[in-house]
Amino acid sequence: MTNMENSKFILEAFKEKLTGGDDWDLWVSVLNLVVDEFLERYDREAKNRHWVFLAGSCSHWVRPNQSRWTAAGGFAWPEGYKNSLPELDWSVMFAYRNQCWTLVKKLPGKNHVVFRVAVPARTARHKQAAVHTKWSTTQNPILYGFRNLEGNWKCVAASDERTQGGILEMTHP
Repeated sequence: MTNMENSKFILEAFKEKLTGGDDWDLWVSVLNLVVDEFLERYDREAKNRHWVFLAGSCSHWVRPNQSRWTAAGGFAWPEGYKNSLPELDWSVMFAYRNQCWTLVKKLPGKNHVVFRVAVPARTARHKQAAVHTKWSTTQNPILYGFRNLEGNWKCVAASDERTQGGILEMTHP
């Protein structure tokens, strides 16, 4: 499968799950960014593990109106109730091996690396969204701040900018 076919395959799996309250354009922007991050890390690290991409929607954040992430003008802090992980209302999971994505229902094998992504629900009525991501191999989550600027969703902040540099323009249209 080519990268474009891979991208379409992933996007279609998520499109089926979204409701009228979810902004499809935000999901496209988020998925393009986090899939790129996943693939970059996969290319850098050993491949003798099962690599899993798990993403879904979260409608229950801890105190979303009282806690703030102040980057790029501020966002509601994307933290969940279960050990600070946002609880996903629904999710889609893919295994990645030999440059091919496979839709899976459960974790494959034992030795796996999971990249978990939580996107806020009901985004069609908002102009900003904070996305919570976490690698199973690290303690700290990485947060991404998206804003709807003139009808286009852009990633304007990342919590790891100090160590990884500024937000790059997404490589996908």
